[in-house]
Amino acid sequence: MAVGVVRAPFGVLTVGTTELGVARVDFGEHPHPDLSTIDSAMALAHLEQARSELSAYFNGSCRHFTVELDRSARRGFRGAVLAALETVPFGEVVSYGELAQRTRRPGAARAVGTAMATNPIGVIVPCHRVVRANGSMGGFGGGPAAKRWLLEREGWRPAV
Repeated sequence: MAVGVVRAPFGVLTVGTTELGVARVDFGEHPHPDLSTIDSAMALAHLEQARSELSAYFNGSCRHFTVELDRSARRGFRGAVLAALETVPFGEVVSYGELAQRTRRPGAARAVGTAMATNPIGVIVPCHRVVRANGSMGGFGGGPAAKRWLLEREGWRPAV
């Protein structure tokens, strides 16, 4: 795994990549990820692309990430939720219930929240675009200030 940091307007992100693509984007600085630390040329290339695209996103010149993602750890319902989450475009938000419906489990809004809390690729897999049914922000692993910044970067204004 190749590991690097990206400075965001709300703090530091640690990015971890494998030969398949981005495997982790964590809030805060984490110098020793829980995966192997063996770097490959492909993992390093994915890391540089991820850092470049994240920096461009933060400065307003990127609206869509093209870096490859390492989805190999996705399983079951959580994997289905994260796949559905990837279809939520820049500037749009969905509720936890709407995301549950997209996975054909309309009664699983709380389970969607759990899947969001365990999203290993924050920002790029946009769990910040999931809000409460009443339009308020809801929780976020990076904290409320980071979620608000990310949503406002994409043009969101709170309903409540």
